Amino acid sequence: MPSTSVALKPDIAVPPAQQPPSEGITSGRTWSISTTSGVTLTGYLPPWADEDPSESDVPPEELSVKLIDLAHWRPFDGQRMRIHNPADADGAGLTVEESLFDGHITCYPYSEDPQERTPYADVRVVDDLWLNNLTPEGLAKLATQLRMQADHLEKDVIPILEAARHDWAAHQPARANYVLR
Repeated sequence: MPSTSVALKPDIAVPPAQQPPSEGITSGRTWSISTTSGVTLTGYLPPWADEDPSESDVPPEELSVKLIDLAHWRPFDGQRMRIHNPADADGAGLTVEESLFDGHITCYPYSEDPQERTPYADVRVVDDLWLNNLTPEGLAKLATQLRMQADHLEKDVIPILEAARHDWAAHQPARANYVLR
């Protein structure tokens, strides 16, 4: 059977004004899926995508599932912090180094959900708690909220904590060995 090449495009295309800058980006990348019946489908592989989803020898009856599951994604780092996990198996708390606010940019070009056909961000708060399907505006809102929280900690909470620690130390017996930090 002859090979057929078909370029598929998602129903939703990003307008040219929203395209990322092309400086330092490799253009013309494509993925391809070839079936055992000789059909080859190709599509755009964005420069930010971490992996090439190309496959060969896919049974034709599995092609639609392969397209629905086809994903372009790129992970991003979070902040490493020491956190206390009280859910240790023996009931004792466990302090571990964990990444907070890491995640990935993802796009499922052939998803049944139209929102997933355009790149979006998923941000992992911690463990299995995620903020999903964030648009650029949603990610900007999250960044603003995190800055507001950091400002609140610095301007409001730290002075209250410092005053509480000084007050506590001042009202303890002299033999108590409290260290103020």
